[in-house]
Amino acid sequence: MRKNTKTILARDLNSKSVVRIDELDLKIVSLLVAGRDNKQISKDLKVPLSTVQRRTRMILAKDIVKSKMEPNYKKLGYNKGMIHVTVKGSDVSMAAQKLAEIDGIVSVAVHLGTSDIVAEFVYGNSTDVLETISKIWNVPGTDRVTWSQEVYAVPIRNKNVISPLS
Repeated sequence: MRKNTKTILARDLNSKSVVRIDELDLKIVSLLVAGRDNKQISKDLKVPLSTVQRRTRMILAKDIVKSKMEPNYKKLGYNKGMIHVTVKGSDVSMAAQKLAEIDGIVSVAVHLGTSDIVAEFVYGNSTDVLETISKIWNVPGTDRVTWSQEVYAVPIRNKNVISPLS
C-alpha cells in the first residue's frame, strides 16, 4: 500500500471488495459532498482541474460518492415524512423489502438502535398516512410503527459533512 493511502471498506452488504483511496481523493470526496464543483475543488486544493476531473470520475465510477436527485415535494403539493418500524421475531431484511413495495415509500433503510427500519415516505393528506401505516402493520413481524412529518430542512454547515472524512 502506498504511503498516505487510506483503505475504506465498501458499504455494499453484498460486496466484500475494498476500495483504496489516498488523501487527495478523500479531500475531493469531502468537498464533493459539501456541494463544491470540480472548479471550486481545484482552486481550494490547489490541484490542476484535469486531476480533479479524473479523480472525480474514478470516485463516481467506484460508487464512493452517490448522487441523488429528489423532487421538491412541497412545491408539488406533497408532504414528506419518516416512518420508524420495530420488527419482532421476524426477518428484518424481509420486512424492509416489503416496506419498499408500498406506494409512497421513497426509501427504506435497516438501522441499529431504537428502530429496526427507517423509511421516508411521501403523502398528500392524513388519509394517505393512515393507509400507509395500515399496510405496514400487515407486514409480518411489525411490532411498532411511529411516524413524523418533515416541516422543513435546516441546511448543515460544510464542516459537518467534511469532518467525519478527515
